[in-house]
Amino acid sequence: MNPFVGYDNIIPLLAPADITSNDTPTAYMDLKGANRAAILLQFGNIHSGSTDTETITVEGATDPAGTEAAVAFQYRISGEAASANTWTAITTATTAGFTLSLTDDGKCCWLEINPDAMAANDYRYVRAMIKPTVSAQMANCLVGAVGIIDAKYKMTTFVSATASASA
Repeated sequence: MNPFVGYDNIIPLLAPADITSNDTPTAYMDLKGANRAAILLQFGNIHSGSTDTETITVEGATDPAGTEAAVAFQYRISGEAASANTWTAITTATTAGFTLSLTDDGKCCWLEINPDAMAANDYRYVRAMIKPTVSAQMANCLVGAVGIIDAKYKMTTFVSATASASA
């Protein structure tokens, strides 16, 4: 058990990537055996025109090789990572997600996923989707992601919680 956080399993979902013009999914996270689950997105420089944005959604699937569907989730956005340890209030996102813009350089986004709500829709797997909305390709938009699971059954060795994305 990790004594530093309330969650047990920290899973790499997206190595830092420059997402400038293509929709980019993280790897899937398997919610089997999860009490709670979250995805932490870390943004570096979002360098673009003033109207360019990144839309963040969460998708669920019954099978990691199957078809995804956008799901509702809760989120918080940090202050700029290098200078502010502040977070917005918890906000509920619809299936349309939420949007980040040029002013969101250096921020983190905490996406909270309810495993029970996913199971009610037969969704065992979830992932985040980062979608640039740009008039022309962005100069850069650096993003990385980790999944975090609070496991129902505590173990000294984690059961794999990743799965291939179907995108």
